[in-house]
Amino acid sequence: MLHPLSLEYRRACLVEDREWVDSWLRAVPTQFAKRIRRQHNKLLFSEEFRYDGDARRAANLYVQDCRDHFVKIGGGQNLAASHDELRQAAVETVQHILNVRRWSNGADYPTIFQSLSGYLAERGVFLWDDENAPEDGVRLILSSKKKITFESQFQRITDEKFWRTVYGTELPRKVESEAIRIGLVNQQNGLYVSDDTLDRFRLQRCRNRALLESLVAFNELGDKFTLAELADLSVSNPDVRRAELMTRIAGFEAIARSLEHVALFLTITCPSLFHAFRKLEKGRVIKNPKYNGSTPRQAQQYLSRVYSYIRAELHRRKISPYGFRIAEPHHDGCPHWHLLLFVPANQVGELVSIFREYATRQDREELAGNLEARFKCIEIDWARGTAAGYVAKYVCKNVDGKKSNGDAVGINFDGLDTVTAAERVRAWASCWGIRQFQQVGVAPVTLWRELRRIAANDGTVIDSEVIRRAAEAADAGDWAGFVRALGGTGLRLSDLPIRLCRETGRTNRYGEEVGVRILGVADCEDGVFIQSRRHEWTVEFEPNRERNEPAVSSTSVNNCTKPTFVEARADVRGGANRPQLPCLVNRSDSVGLDFSSDPTFSRLSNSATHPRRPPHGSVRPL
Repeated sequence: MLHPLSLEYRRACLVEDREWVDSWLRAVPTQFAKRIRRQHNKLLFSEEFRYDGDARRAANLYVQDCRDHFVKIGGGQNLAASHDELRQAAVETVQHILNVRRWSNGADYPTIFQSLSGYLAERGVFLWDDENAPEDGVRLILSSKKKITFESQFQRITDEKFWRTVYGTELPRKVESEAIRIGLVNQQNGLYVSDDTLDRFRLQRCRNRALLESLVAFNELGDKFTLAELADLSVSNPDVRRAELMTRIAGFEAIARSLEHVALFLTITCPSLFHAFRKLEKGRVIKNPKYNGSTPRQAQQYLSRVYSYIRAELHRRKISPYGFRIAEPHHDGCPHWHLLLFVPANQVGELVSIFREYATRQDREELAGNLEARFKCIEIDWARGTAAGYVAKYVCKNVDGKKSNGDAVGINFDGLDTVTAAERVRAWASCWGIRQFQQVGVAPVTLWRELRRIAANDGTVIDSEVIRRAAEAADAGDWAGFVRALGGTGLRLSDLPIRLCRETGRTNRYGEEVGVRILGVADCEDGVFIQSRRHEWTVEFEPNRERNEPAVSSTSVNNCTKPTFVEARADVRGGANRPQLPCLVNRSDSVGLDFSSDPTFSRLSNSATHPRRPPHGSVRPL
C-alpha cells in the first residue's frame, strides 16, 4: 500500500486518472487542453501538498473547473467540435426549436420567441428587444420595410444552414477570445492569432478550394469554367487584390499631385483596455492589468465609432479628405488603423486637430500627455518619395507579404517574415470579420468594376458621354481619370453623374427582401442605361460525365434580366467553344512596383482575343 504523500502514489494517481482527465477535456479545444494537463500534473506533484494528501483532489478539481468554464462560454456547445460535429449540432438545435414549437400548444410567434430567448442567447443569437445583447452578437431584427417578420425569423432559426453559419463563426471567435485572454495570442506565442485558429483558417481554405474546383459555371453560349478558375482571376487572388489596391492608391496620389494637395499618413490606436498584453524589450510580453476582456471585433467597432464622429465633424467643417484606410492587428490581435488621406494644404491643421481630439478622447488620462501613443500623423514629403510607395509595404504585408514580382517584402515590425505574417493577418481578419481595406471620399469601386465589364463587352454602344469617359478610364486602369470623369472627390453617392442599376424585388429563402442584383449603370442626367451583365450563368457540380451531357443545375445566375425603364441591348459575344481565360496585366504601374515579372500577371491567352491590360485587379468579365 503506497503512502498518500509518497511520490510513487502520485505517479500511480497520474496513470489512474489519465482516462478521466481525457474524458473531461474532450469539450476543451486542444490548445487549452495541453495547458490544462500540464497544470494538472504540476499541481499533482506540487511541493505545496508535500505534507498532506490533497494533491490529487486539487489537481482534479482544477481540471473540472476548467472544463466547466469552457462549457459555460460555449453556451452548451462543444468548443472543440470538428466541422462535421458542428453540422450535427446545427441539426440538433433546429430539432430542439421545432420541439419547443410543438410543445407550445399553438402559441403565437412572439410567445415562442420569448420562451426561446435564453436558449438562443446561450448560442450567440439575440432577440430584437434584448437589452443585454453584446454589440458584436448575432441579433434577430424585425423590419416591415424588408418583410422581416416573426414568421421569417422563425424560418431562419429552424434552418440548419443558419446555425451552421452561426456555429462556424461564433464558436471559433469564443475560442480565440479565450486564447487571447490566457496569453496564446501575442509576440511570444501566436502572433495576431492563435496557432489553432491559423490551422482552422488553412483547413477552411482547403475546403473552399475543393468546393470551387468541383463547381462549374456555364452560360447559354457554352462558355464553361470552374469556379476555382474564376476565383483566381478575381480579387480573391492576393496578387490581383494587391494590384488593384495599388492602382487605386496610385490614382489617388495622381489626383492629389494635380491639385497640389497634402498627403497625410495617420495612425489611430485603441485605448489600453482593448489590449490584452503589453510588449516589452527583446520581444517579451506581460499581461495588461487594464484589459477588460474586449475582443478584436469590439475594438474594431470602437475604431469605427470614433471614425464616425470624425467624419461628422469633418462634414460640419466642410473638409472632404480622400484616400485609403487600412486595418491591421497589434501583436495581441487588437486592431489599429492606418489612413492615407489627401487634403488641401489650408485644411491640414484643422483635420489633424479633429482626428487627434476624437482619437484620444476616451481614457485620455492614461496618456499622461503622450497623445502619440493613441494618434500619430506624418506628412509625406513629395520630394522624398511617393505616397503610394510609402503605403505599399502596409498593403503588401496585409495581403500576402509579397512584392509584385513574387519576392517577400522582408521582415515586418513584429520580427516575422512578411509572407508568414500576412497569412496570420488574413486568418485574423477572417476570424473576426474585419474589413482590412476601405477607400474614402470617392465613388465606390463597384462602379469601377461594372464600367470595366461594359468596356470589355465587344460591340457595346455607349450613348452617354460621361459613361463613355468613365468606362474608358476604368478599362485603361486609370483610377485618377475614372474619379475625374465622375466629378472628382468629395461627392456623395447621390451627387455622382452615374449610378448603378439594380434588380429589385428579390427575396431570400425566408421570404425577406434581400440585396438587389446589379444589372448595369445609368447616366443620371439623361437616363441612358448600359447593361453590364448579359449572360445567364448556371452553376452545378461537375459530375463524371461527358462535357456536352445535360445536367440539372443547382444554381442559376441570370445576368440577362432587363430593367423595365429601358430596353436591354441584345448583342452578345458569339461562339460556343470554351473561351480562353482572359489575361490580367503585363505592365509596370506608376509607383515603381514592377508587375511585369509577376507570374500571376503573365499572359494567359492570345493577345488578339484579349488585349493587354494595365494593373487593375478586376479581370475582363465573361
